Amino acid sequence: MSAQEQKERALLRAFGPALAGNPTALRECMSLLLIYRIEPEALHTKWEAYIMNQTNATGDEEDGSMTSERLEGFKSNLRRTLEQQSHQQSNQYQGHSTASSSFATTKRAAIRPRQNGPVSKFSSGAGSGHIDESFIDSGSNTAMPTSVIRNSVSKPSTSSIQFAQRKNISEIDETLNSNLGLRMEPPHSNTEHRNDISLVASVKPYRYMFEKITEKAEALDDRIDWFADLYRKAYPDTVLHNPAYPSQSIVTVIGRICSDANEGKSNERSLVLETSRSIGGGSRIKLDVSELTGFSFFPGQIVVLSGINANGSIFAVTQVHKLPPLPMARASPEELVNCHYKKLGGQPIKMIVAAGPYTLSDNLLFEPLSALMNHVSVERPDILLLMGPFISSQHPLILSGNVDATPEEYFKEYFLSLLAKHQERHPMEMQILLVPSLQDIIHDTTVLPQPPFNYHPRDLPPKTYCLSNPAQFTINEIVFAVNTADILMNLCGEEIARNPARTDRMGHVSRYLIDQRNMHPVYPGLASDIEGGIDFNQYDLMELRVCPDVVILPSKLKSFAKISDNVVMINPNQLCKAHSGGTFARLTIHPISQSSLDAAEMSMGDEDDENMLIFHEVYQRCRVDIVRV
Repeated sequence: MSAQEQKERALLRAFGPALAGNPTALRECMSLLLIYRIEPEALHTKWEAYIMNQTNATGDEEDGSMTSERLEGFKSNLRRTLEQQSHQQSNQYQGHSTASSSFATTKRAAIRPRQNGPVSKFSSGAGSGHIDESFIDSGSNTAMPTSVIRNSVSKPSTSSIQFAQRKNISEIDETLNSNLGLRMEPPHSNTEHRNDISLVASVKPYRYMFEKITEKAEALDDRIDWFADLYRKAYPDTVLHNPAYPSQSIVTVIGRICSDANEGKSNERSLVLETSRSIGGGSRIKLDVSELTGFSFFPGQIVVLSGINANGSIFAVTQVHKLPPLPMARASPEELVNCHYKKLGGQPIKMIVAAGPYTLSDNLLFEPLSALMNHVSVERPDILLLMGPFISSQHPLILSGNVDATPEEYFKEYFLSLLAKHQERHPMEMQILLVPSLQDIIHDTTVLPQPPFNYHPRDLPPKTYCLSNPAQFTINEIVFAVNTADILMNLCGEEIARNPARTDRMGHVSRYLIDQRNMHPVYPGLASDIEGGIDFNQYDLMELRVCPDVVILPSKLKSFAKISDNVVMINPNQLCKAHSGGTFARLTIHPISQSSLDAAEMSMGDEDDENMLIFHEVYQRCRVDIVRV
């Protein structure tokens, strides 16, 4: 019997008929046990005292029923009572501390933030709202002395209480491909390494801040030339001209969108086109887009334009051409049959995706992460993708220095320990992927691209893999691309548009990454963006090698899951926002039907075995749910 079931039975024994058949009240009482760390009998005693006081005050006959109004009043009364006790105990503790107890407290409570009111730890439930105590950090690594526990029990922080009492737990905000079902059962047993994870591109540790201006200019120049060669191969009859040369007829040109505005947001009157040295001597020419009925540009965008430069000073644009599309990923029917049915047994792949911050803004106790791990324990996914920031450099306690341990200690003792607990409970079942963020104070690199976290495998939970940022990887045949820098916010802030062809703003902005074949195509970014740093000596590592099936772009903007030109675009948003819970994404990727794969194999001739490949079409078989934590 689990600890949670034992607690529930103890509550039912203590409260009797008042809780029987009242799951809402039972759930509220379980929450109170975990928030204040008291026993069921003690909670029942406090409840009876509260009911008796209410009866004496109102003169009504006592019936002991747990109505919603009574529960709310009881919770408020309990909080006030324990806060008063906390204040008294805190004064006693400060007045009678000794050197030895102080040393023990410092040593064992080193991973707790300094706060005026200590914060209790708790874990909110997933699915049905039940709470799994196994993800409360009660292990030896995070144990605290009794005196500190007593204080933290008595006076939880306001944000912790608000988070514990948050509404809409496990509610689905949005669903993509709702016609596809969820995988309700856990992964098949004895299926270690059932999903193969491999890197499309990797970033090795490098020395940054040694970039020369000439090297940066050359990287930007090479990107224009690379797209020019790509366009010539796709359209051999096209001749690319220098846009700075006067012309009386329409010519086709290529270059980078820039702005001549010294400050403020760019607009259509400030647009200029920058050429490469080989095509236009690196010159810039002002653009006139007044003849276009609609357009959408951003700084750093590589574009192919047609137009006229009548006087040599302004290029009047008449048409914006599409760039050659990225090749779509494909696989052989034999590979797909082996993966979907021989290894996975026809089961869908379940994946949970979340992005930081993982802790509330007034503590470093990781309650939202505990709540997420409760979802994980219920959902039993194959893959858990966690994206930074894990320990944000912008966290108020980090900025103020009001902490008792290093960020690395917080990460290991809280974050990694929660992951390790799940892996110990369900070994050989789930693989964990960690992608850093530029806001991560525990990472050495503060510009893009970021190498993976430099942790030895023995320091990580089993089957945990560290990826670079941006990351390009495959899970079986499915190609994923991830960028934890808020590129969506950057693109929305810098975009210059008039009557764009796509009315879906987020799908349209997300598509820029595919069109530009780069995970961070904005240059320069917003002046206020702390995530805008790029090392152009490593710029090619952010190029897309193949069109991904799924693109994951965590952002502060509203969460979404969309299909844009056969690519699944996902913004899971943040797991928590200051004092409240956020959202995460749940992916259920179904296999291609056995009949379709059999038909594809049947249609292959002997001489076509190596060349007969089929598209993944993940956008048709991937269900995405945006779920509240």
